[in-house]
Amino acid sequence: MEIRDKYQIKNDICYILPTNARHELSRPYGILFSHVDNLANFLNNFKRIISVGDVVTKTLLDNEIIPFLSIVDGKTKRKAFIIDKNFQAINVLNEPGVIRLSVMKTLYKILKSDTKGTTFVMVNGEEDLLVIPVVIYGKEGDVVVYGQPNAGAVALEVSEAMKWRVKDIFSKFEVKKC
Repeated sequence: MEIRDKYQIKNDICYILPTNARHELSRPYGILFSHVDNLANFLNNFKRIISVGDVVTKTLLDNEIIPFLSIVDGKTKRKAFIIDKNFQAINVLNEPGVIRLSVMKTLYKILKSDTKGTTFVMVNGEEDLLVIPVVIYGKEGDVVVYGQPNAGAVALEVSEAMKWRVKDIFSKFEVKKC
């Protein structure tokens, strides 16, 4: 049996983004906002907001928009980044270019719960690809907000059509033991 660091991961499964599918994830899949005021007005229409990324999460919090779930890695463009809000965090391990099954299970539990308040997932590694399980496990009508580097923030409404599109991309991932 294999045990690694504080995450207690035993024989985890990794879904690896293949090189030939990277181009599909480089474009925004929702509405791109370059101004926070427009984004804030748009988000007023949603009950559950899920933020993925440090800058997006900090921008929402600074504008008093409190996400149901925030997923961050403490880095922006690979440089350390601190969100100065004091939330209790769940720590997970998720390497760049990978989605770990253990992280997917954690996100599933959070997204299927009816808890009130914010859950903060702190990723040791990289959080970018975690938009995929968030869309797959999110409830219809949730909105996922993630950063589009050097462009702004993308707001993506969870719907059956979007779940289908994301599952199609995810089906191209390679599966192996971590």
